[in-house]
Amino acid sequence: MLVKIRSVTTDTIADEIGIQPEDSLLSINGHAIHDELDYIFYQADEKITVRIQRGEKTFTHFFEKDIDEDIGLELYTMKVRKCGCDCIFCFVDQIHPDARPSLKVKDDDFRFSFFHGNFITLSNLTEKDYHRIIEQHLSPLYISVHTTTDKLRQKIMRYKKEISVMEKLRFLAENGITLHTQIVLIPDWNDGVEFEKSVFDLASLYPAVQSIGIVPVGLTKFRKDLTRLKKVSKSQAKEVIIQSKKWRRQFQEKYGSGIVSLADEFFLLADEPITADEYYEDFPQIENGIGLVRDFLDNWKDYSDELLEQHRNKKVLFVTGVLFYPILNELVDVLNSKENQQWKVIQVENEFLGKNVTVAGLLVGQDVIKAIQKEKYDVLLLPDEMFNVDGITLDNVKMENLKFNPQ
Repeated sequence: MLVKIRSVTTDTIADEIGIQPEDSLLSINGHAIHDELDYIFYQADEKITVRIQRGEKTFTHFFEKDIDEDIGLELYTMKVRKCGCDCIFCFVDQIHPDARPSLKVKDDDFRFSFFHGNFITLSNLTEKDYHRIIEQHLSPLYISVHTTTDKLRQKIMRYKKEISVMEKLRFLAENGITLHTQIVLIPDWNDGVEFEKSVFDLASLYPAVQSIGIVPVGLTKFRKDLTRLKKVSKSQAKEVIIQSKKWRRQFQEKYGSGIVSLADEFFLLADEPITADEYYEDFPQIENGIGLVRDFLDNWKDYSDELLEQHRNKKVLFVTGVLFYPILNELVDVLNSKENQQWKVIQVENEFLGKNVTVAGLLVGQDVIKAIQKEKYDVLLLPDEMFNVDGITLDNVKMENLKFNPQ
């Protein structure tokens, strides 16, 4: 498939040599260009030969540049490679039918893992893909493992082709690729002895495996005709915290790194204190919900000082999910007492996806609107995590439509 050029940056080499939008980029230095990743990798040279197609004609341009200088092309967005798995816990399968369309796409693309930290399963990678990962040094990659026992992994993820996950991870590790791995913990499936085995198998690949993130399975109310699963209980969350602390001590002693870390939900569910900053070791999986609360707590002083400077003596209303509510409410209570303010925190139950979904990042516009309609406020503060980059919630509500003032 031809790779089309979306735009040409002015005053760049591409602009100077006459490359135009809607031209096709065929090759750089003899290497066929399939996507943006190829473009970035192969243009990192000082002597460049680029082949362009315009209609029925082809043009070849040769030029020299600084090795880190961009030619000046923006390509059309890469087509996302779809997931070939049918995981028993897949969130897409249990999403609300009225959720925004992008949430219903099952992506499993190693290029987006490199660019954006998306987790991939390795189930759709070809030998050519592995060679490309090594050649272009696409590192780090983020891998959903869930268990290192291959037959159980295939049963959980329901992919057709047999995969030796440790063999694939070891190959990547031996070829210099850094890995951040994930285990979604599913009671009665990959917990107990199996959980411990998986953690230690992955840790054995340190330092290539830099992190092992543990996340509790997420279950919505839309699980009709899906595999019956249990949510992680409070007692199991406590047990996992105890186990992981023991493992971290062993890994710290052996490797100099704790390696394994738990999603914030475990600590909140178990009513345990959020661990210190050092636990997260540069927060490699913060986008996976591992360290978000600690980051918020560490920045609360600066954040609240800024809010006071802007909104002192105003009615400020904080909105959050059920899980984070006790922590935020306590912080605001302390601030109110100290600063003589009347700020308020409300928790919003997730009616859209079901009350088992308690994290702030999965709140939706319609539930927030319902919760705040009787509240009086001057300033409304909502979780950043509930919006995508375009400021839209899971249920297609725009940010500006939530920031009305009923007072």
